[in-house]
Amino acid sequence: MAADQLSLLFAPRSLALVGVSSRPESLSGRLLGNLQRAGFPGKIFPINPKARDIGGLPCFPSLAAVGEVPDVSVIMVPREHALAAVEESLACGVRALVLITAGFREGGAEGAQLEAEIVRRVRQSGALMLGPNCMGLVNTDPQVRLDATFSPVPCRPGGVAFASHSGALGVAMFEQALEVGLGISLFVSLGNSSVVNAADALEYFAEDGRTRAVMLYLEAIEEPQRFLAAAQRVAAHKPVMVLKAGRSAAGQRAASSHTGALAAQDRAVDALLRQAGCVRADSLRELLDWARTAERVAPAAGARVAVLSNAGGPAIAACDALAAQGLELAHLAPATQQALRAFLPAEAAVGNPVDMLPSARPEDFRQALEVLAQDAGVDAVVVITVTPPLASPRQVAEALATAAVPKPYLPVFMTSPQFYQEALGIPDLPPVFRFPEEAVGALAAQRRAQERAVTIQAPKVAPFRPPTVPAREGILPPQEALALVAAAGIPVAPFAIARSPQELPEAADQVGFPLVLKAFGPTLVHKSELAAVVLNIRSREQLQQEAQQLLQRLAEQGCPVEGLLLQPFLTGGRELILGITRDPVVGPLVACGLGGVAVEVWQDVAFRPAPCSLEDAQAMLAELKGKALLGPFRGKPAVDTSAVAEAVVRLSALAAGVPELEECDLNPLLAFPQGVVAVDVRVRLQRR
Repeated sequence: MAADQLSLLFAPRSLALVGVSSRPESLSGRLLGNLQRAGFPGKIFPINPKARDIGGLPCFPSLAAVGEVPDVSVIMVPREHALAAVEESLACGVRALVLITAGFREGGAEGAQLEAEIVRRVRQSGALMLGPNCMGLVNTDPQVRLDATFSPVPCRPGGVAFASHSGALGVAMFEQALEVGLGISLFVSLGNSSVVNAADALEYFAEDGRTRAVMLYLEAIEEPQRFLAAAQRVAAHKPVMVLKAGRSAAGQRAASSHTGALAAQDRAVDALLRQAGCVRADSLRELLDWARTAERVAPAAGARVAVLSNAGGPAIAACDALAAQGLELAHLAPATQQALRAFLPAEAAVGNPVDMLPSARPEDFRQALEVLAQDAGVDAVVVITVTPPLASPRQVAEALATAAVPKPYLPVFMTSPQFYQEALGIPDLPPVFRFPEEAVGALAAQRRAQERAVTIQAPKVAPFRPPTVPAREGILPPQEALALVAAAGIPVAPFAIARSPQELPEAADQVGFPLVLKAFGPTLVHKSELAAVVLNIRSREQLQQEAQQLLQRLAEQGCPVEGLLLQPFLTGGRELILGITRDPVVGPLVACGLGGVAVEVWQDVAFRPAPCSLEDAQAMLAELKGKALLGPFRGKPAVDTSAVAEAVVRLSALAAGVPELEECDLNPLLAFPQGVVAVDVRVRLQRR
């Protein structure tokens, strides 16, 4: 969407309020009141044929009667009049609309049909529209001062842009933001996202100089590829924090009924958000904590954290949280510990965590923080205060705020509730947390955002020339599946096919002993469960005997056999699984995880939308819980993870370049100290 069109929406010079009520307590009356309270400097044209003036402004019976074309038409009429109001706005030349009215596709088939017609008219005219079923938008820029919402709570100006599918949740977050001191630069209630969606909002947020971080509450992801590109553009320079509703099946159904949009599977959404460089929150509280930290605290240069406290228990809790969040407990230099000893009691612990004891004074907090921040091995500090007996929490907070600290720190005050509002008035004090785990979580979110910013700025996949695929549907025979994967540049084990036992000797000569014998056919998917695989065959005689027994076993189970596959018996490799699947919303996904027969039990698998970069693939390996199994293990050297990552990239390019490729499993992909080899490949094609 063109930037100048979005600027009309977010920074208009004039607004028409179509259907505004003369009752200040109504939603439309409240929207007018919010515009006036915020001090919107542009022109406001109330449109209501039943009133002469509203809110002290001249009222017009129609848009045509205004005599000039407003930048934005805010439509607040009942649903049955919405189409006419949209048509009138477009006929008058309005290029940006905000349709507050609800009751469209979120309300059933009739509403969906009406919404579709409105969208058709808007797109046909080349205009843009926010909503329907939305709360409006806010721009706290002093030059704009736009509050075109019916929120009962004003925004505190600041540096975080916020887009939300839910208007009600936006109001709730405004209230919470005021309570914790979070400032908003831009807010947009997306509603049904029928024209303007999250990708459009992100494109505008990327260009806004006042925005330092972005919050998103999403119930669906419209236009996933546009969203991916827009989010990457923002996340390269500003952290993008997302709460995506619908992790559970029940949540997906609720989100779908709310927005009328199709909810993607959560694993696909998670993969998309990771590749987009976003950090995903598990709760509204996390989203708020991360945003207020990103707004006011510079990100740490690394993952090494010092913990400073006047109580041992909370300090230990902070250490546990650091470990759980993937951060490190910093090792303090001897000079740092000596400097702490110079002014702390002899009984104080000056390792990490630093326990100053309950007798610590405000000056001790300030001085200890300054000492820790000077340590080259410390990237950030968490300062924990349990209500001190010799000073007030406010005195400690004021002392911390005056500290000369070149590195980020987050204060935790475990004290009475009224203190937190007091703390908002202390200049230069970072956001205050109630519990150590919250502060550590905010630091960890910043760290993840930094790491993903580096990943998304890395060079992307080179152009890929997709191989030719057979012109049919269904499961490919193994020789065609292996050939397809090999054509993508992924090493495959040598193989030979025997259509009958009589062809086995010649096939064995092509492969060599020792070898593996596998039967294949339309029902032979999980070969190990059907005993359709025989390992370590060392002679022709053994091969004939094992083949005869294998065919007999499968015949007794009613499993037809199309042929026999022979491959070298490879040892010493560690098993992984690589795969391709297609999500109906996000599109093709590539998977990488620990393989073998236990993959369905452990499900230690990472996903990314295809195609992905080498850096994406390396990040996928780092996400695996069992990643240590790929390193030196029980006297065996580490596997060639660079070759694994390269195979992931090539498989993802295959997924993106071959739309007929519905499913593909490399299970196992054997990883060795040098190189990888796919030994079992399953491919299913579906023509589109």
